[in-house]
Amino acid sequence: MSRDYEFDARLKNHELGNQNIYRLRYVSYQRIGEGYIKLKNNVEKMDWTLDPFMLPLGMSREEAFRVLSYLIDYIEQNLSLPECSFPGLKALNDVLDLERLGFKKVPNKETIPDADIIDLFTVTGRILLFKKSKNYKKYFDWYTEGVTLEEVKAIYQKLGLEFSDLKPEEKLSEIKTRKRKLSTIKLS
Repeated sequence: MSRDYEFDARLKNHELGNQNIYRLRYVSYQRIGEGYIKLKNNVEKMDWTLDPFMLPLGMSREEAFRVLSYLIDYIEQNLSLPECSFPGLKALNDVLDLERLGFKKVPNKETIPDADIIDLFTVTGRILLFKKSKNYKKYFDWYTEGVTLEEVKAIYQKLGLEFSDLKPEEKLSEIKTRKRKLSTIKLS
């Protein structure tokens, strides 16, 4: 019995709360042995929450999501990573530490209740299984395709800051090394 229809579900946006702490989150649902093992529940779920952070002072949510969209595209392209991959999201999480980007990591992440965090989900695999999960009610599409460097520069200029693309010495070389290590583990 094929359950390939689980890949094609459409996700709807849900209303955001007024929290000011955000977190990148990677969720992937797969079925183990689909097609040759007859198990009722052969679901494997990967759910990685990354470091909580706050937006740059004076930057709106919409602007910040556009900046994050640009950065993930830049990282995936420059590191030759597949779209919506865990290594790409992990690399984005790592560069948010760069002071010049203005995002602030929140210390003591273990003590922050989940209810105080807005998750920025990247969902892959059998999307319908995510749609049936309790986390679906927190989902919204934060990613905007095709954000340009000029748009990001304009967002930062409004804040009185100058934006320039990431440079290899700014954690990208670390990320390239980690990517080689991660490539032996199937994460995407």
